Amino acid sequence: MAGTGAAIVGMFLVLSMVMMPSCLATVYTVGDSSGWTSGVDYSTWTSGKTFAVGDSLVFNYGSGHTVDEVSGSDYKTCTVGNSITSDSSGATTIPLKAAGTRYFICAVVGHCGMGMKVSVNVVGSGSTAAPTTKGSPSPATSGGNSTVTSPAVTTPSTTGVDNSLSTSPVVALWSICVTCVAICVLILS
Repeated sequence: MAGTGAAIVGMFLVLSMVMMPSCLATVYTVGDSSGWTSGVDYSTWTSGKTFAVGDSLVFNYGSGHTVDEVSGSDYKTCTVGNSITSDSSGATTIPLKAAGTRYFICAVVGHCGMGMKVSVNVVGSGSTAAPTTKGSPSPATSGGNSTVTSPAVTTPSTTGVDNSLSTSPVVALWSICVTCVAICVLILS
């Protein structure tokens, strides 16, 4: 019985280590508690942050705004009408699935020029596992908007502190340890 218990615990540990990278992904709320709106310096917001493959961006905004992914040249000139994807739902989640620079603007005339634009440099390789709570942007059947699945945690920070779930690795590791101990206790009792 002890050999079987050890094998089960070993398989659980291997499975936990394989699943761990998805627990390490960070969800960034763009603009923190200010959200996606005019009057926010998004260059300052991105400074000091490292965006990696597997992370995601959450844009929270009111009606009258959009989140449009655009080319680098359209970003630089605030050109609207050539969007790669567009959403106006009020809560847009963008999974960062590949390394490279991503560019986002509000396509409402004049908003990009007033600072509603953000670019993020995504580092890492495409081999990093992404959290299962994220969806891929895809064109919707009407209006040309993108349909994006939101992660379970999208609450903006109310303290003005970065709401990037920086404690998620600790929580994930703790959950694994507690589960492992519980299984060991069950097997050995």
